[in-house]
Amino acid sequence: MKSRVQVSEKNSPKEYCSWQEVESLTRILANKIMSCRKKYDSILSITNGGIIPARLMARELDINYIQFIQIRNKKLFKEEMPLLNEEKIYLAIDEIYDTGNTFSQVYDAVKMFNCDFAFLISRYKEINSDRIIYVGKILNHNKWIVFPWE
Repeated sequence: MKSRVQVSEKNSPKEYCSWQEVESLTRILANKIMSCRKKYDSILSITNGGIIPARLMARELDINYIQFIQIRNKKLFKEEMPLLNEEKIYLAIDEIYDTGNTFSQVYDAVKMFNCDFAFLISRYKEINSDRIIYVGKILNHNKWIVFPWE
């Protein structure tokens, strides 16, 4: 197994997110979500980066049902979309809101359902959407974020 070197230089193009920070961001997000008192029936995990945050969030929010929205090579595979129910309330989770491309594709696929979104990290303070958006941390830089599962 390769060891990872933590880069601490200010001029590095990468920033490493530790497991401790992931856990902290998960708790921050869960607290924001719980303070709104909205109950979600299911989590929609945006693959691949959202799988681990979705599981952690399911634990924090006591949600037992996770469905996967397949994103591969930055493309949504609509034929692999989970069956969603108009009577259910969904929370879509991803690790980062970066360019907005993945969000736009997923939003278009679920816009007819009651679905909000949560991101551990976002590059932007505001995300233009008519949905509720929860964000754990806003970045103030353009460095590439490396999560511990990468």
